[in-house]
Amino acid sequence: MIKIGLVGAGFMGQTHHKAYRQFEGAAVTAVCDLDAEKAMKLAGVWNAEIFTSLETMLEQSDIDAVDVCLPTDLHRWAVERAAAHGKHVFCEKPIAASTEDAEAMIQACRAAEVIFMVGHVVRFDPQYRAARQQLLAGRLGTPGVVRTVRSGAFPAWSPWFADYARSGGPLIDLAIHDFDFLHWCFGPVRRVFSRQVTREQFDHTLTLLRFESGVMAHVEASWAYPQGAPFQTSIEIAGTKGLVQFDRGAAATIVQFGGAKGVAAESPTFKSPYALELEHFVECIRNGAVPLTSGEEALEALRIGLAAAASALRQKPVEMGAGR
Repeated sequence: MIKIGLVGAGFMGQTHHKAYRQFEGAAVTAVCDLDAEKAMKLAGVWNAEIFTSLETMLEQSDIDAVDVCLPTDLHRWAVERAAAHGKHVFCEKPIAASTEDAEAMIQACRAAEVIFMVGHVVRFDPQYRAARQQLLAGRLGTPGVVRTVRSGAFPAWSPWFADYARSGGPLIDLAIHDFDFLHWCFGPVRRVFSRQVTREQFDHTLTLLRFESGVMAHVEASWAYPQGAPFQTSIEIAGTKGLVQFDRGAAATIVQFGGAKGVAAESPTFKSPYALELEHFVECIRNGAVPLTSGEEALEALRIGLAAAASALRQKPVEMGAGR
């Protein structure tokens, strides 16, 4: 049994707590949050220890790994301390707010010889994986144009999201999901062009990515919907032979060939994508494998996100690769 120390009992901490209960082989044996009452609500289900200090948890609790569900600006602090105590680390996305912090986190875990995985959960979503499998199998022919949407209301449940120095805004916190998935599918990005409309608790972004392969992606990420509006995600990949589409609000993934009738993809498993990614993390601890969403992979997604943020600020395209 892999013993997990869950750090942060907020929205994502609760999400991870539920995910661990969907598979065997891991248990949350310690929960840490500055708010002891919030920590107690999660810890009680597991009969886990409760801590209000990460340092104390690392020194006193018998855990194998730390699961970091803290605001982005605290990721480096938590990951470095966990690595220094020889604990394997899972860290929610984005890896960090800067490449300097991300590189330091990667180095700290490498030096400590511990597993380091970042929570880019879209790679574990069965529908997105099905779309990628259609692409890799050649059923779409040569890919040309991709469209993704990830949108909803401003995440008002945590006020730190409004401080973009901490969260990075929707380009770093939200679009990062699609930047990572698209990089996984299509490889290095050559050019980034982004536009952003920002008001108080209203932010809409649109980013165009040109990949080295020639593929062009249209990435929409928005915190501009009214409170209570459903969270929406979709992806469309168009190639010379076919089209694959997934819309969270639709019944199934559809693959079309030359206008032919669509073919439904395989139904997803009962496990949530969060359970699938955390189960992968636990398996990597057991066998010493490099995680699918390693720190190095997460750093590449962050580079794209930072380029998009720079493009939106300057209102000019940003060329990737300079100084790399």
